[in-house]
Amino acid sequence: MADSPVPLIVRRHIRADRNKIFDAFASAETLTLWFTPSDEISVDALEYDFVPMGRFRLRYLMPEGREAVVAGTFEKIESPGQIVLSWIWQAPDPLAGIPMTVTFRFLAKDTGTDVVIIHEGIPSDTACTVHEDGWDATLIRLVVFLEKETNQ
Repeated sequence: MADSPVPLIVRRHIRADRNKIFDAFASAETLTLWFTPSDEISVDALEYDFVPMGRFRLRYLMPEGREAVVAGTFEKIESPGQIVLSWIWQAPDPLAGIPMTVTFRFLAKDTGTDVVIIHEGIPSDTACTVHEDGWDATLIRLVVFLEKETNQ
């Protein structure tokens, strides 16, 4: 891999208003309903201060009992268009301590919103593939969450 890894970019068109998508990130209570790549992996918000320079810490609980914790800071919050955060896995994760940045962009379109995730600083091709799969699956869960919210 190159000295400066190419950022991972994941895109998905979602048939929902970008304000609703942005709001799905705005509270720990809402985020923990969908911000995971699988129904079998739960997520707890150990800390979630959704303000510029606020901190977050999320714990993922795997079906076999393993835990993974990621933490960071909300570097930029621009409602309803963009969220930028630092992203650092904690030990014992193999990527523990490696600083990464994740940008979520919400681009309004006639038929909904294009969600673009830009994940920078992933140190290897293998880790990039794992994160790509994770973001793709998480966006699918976001769509399901938004559909449930619309139908209530």
